Amino acid sequence: MVNCTIPWDTFQGDIPDSLLHFFIFYCYAVSSVGLICNVVALWCVVSCPRTRPAVKVLLCALFSSTLLMCVLVMPFMAYVGLSKVRCSVYLPTPLTEGMVLLYIVLTEMELLFIVVMAFLRTVAVWSPQRHQVKLRTSLALVAGVALYATVTTLVVFWRGINIVTKLSARIYNCLNFLAPVVLTLACYLSMIVAVRYNKSRVASSNHAALTGKVMDQATRAMLAVFISNLLLGLPHSIYHILPVDFSIIPYVIVHIIFYAHLIVDPLAFLCSNHHHRQRLLQAVTSCLNVIPCRSRPPSHATSTLPLHITPQTSSQQLQEKHGGDPS
Repeated sequence: MVNCTIPWDTFQGDIPDSLLHFFIFYCYAVSSVGLICNVVALWCVVSCPRTRPAVKVLLCALFSSTLLMCVLVMPFMAYVGLSKVRCSVYLPTPLTEGMVLLYIVLTEMELLFIVVMAFLRTVAVWSPQRHQVKLRTSLALVAGVALYATVTTLVVFWRGINIVTKLSARIYNCLNFLAPVVLTLACYLSMIVAVRYNKSRVASSNHAALTGKVMDQATRAMLAVFISNLLLGLPHSIYHILPVDFSIIPYVIVHIIFYAHLIVDPLAFLCSNHHHRQRLLQAVTSCLNVIPCRSRPPSHATSTLPLHITPQTSSQQLQEKHGGDPS
């Protein structure tokens, strides 16, 4: 089938009907399921008494970026698919420009927040006695990442998403999509080495052992997020830096894989953290207990036995004892 033309050069070309319909359904599914998963992850972070406020700010910034992707970007991508199926569905150029820029900024912010968290966890593992990050520092980091992602995106795409040169786009993708993945990988490899090196020292005292246990929970949760993001996001980063002009079909397949991290990342964070997992199970159990249970109606089983048994009198008992002779 020949698809309709839309004002977005990257999404031009004909897509098979089966793949295009699956893409539309998939975007809506990721939007709804990802919304629930990211809201639950934010609730666990905000209400967790074990997490420090400075760390809460960074984690909330991370999952807020993925939440905005689910709420704004994914319905837009489904709408783009609909506009290629039905030519009557109008896709305004200003809407396309704005949503694509928002999509780029949010993706860049997400990767940079993961880099920041990985670096802070690496410092915490290598230097447990070092002063913890303050709340003002976390707020400054969040503001700096948001400002950097917005400014760099507008500088590169200020003339429009369809006018930027291929060379500048590849340089931008290398610096903002591939480099954060490499830096995060280096941080976590260094962190694994540090955890093995300090294992005996951490277990030397009860207090240190407790600190190391909590530290391992936080490190394990962020490591799970990074691994899921690496497996699902690295093909996306490589695709955008390769000096090859692919057709629209590989573009759709790569982004289908990439969009899955909007669901997998919060799930990996929740499932790999024992404290969040316990609190989530307790919340679900409490909600189920609040629901009033309807009392079962009494069962009226049919029986062949007599319902009323008349107790025997003493004369009847004597009669049975003497073989029916009352004397």
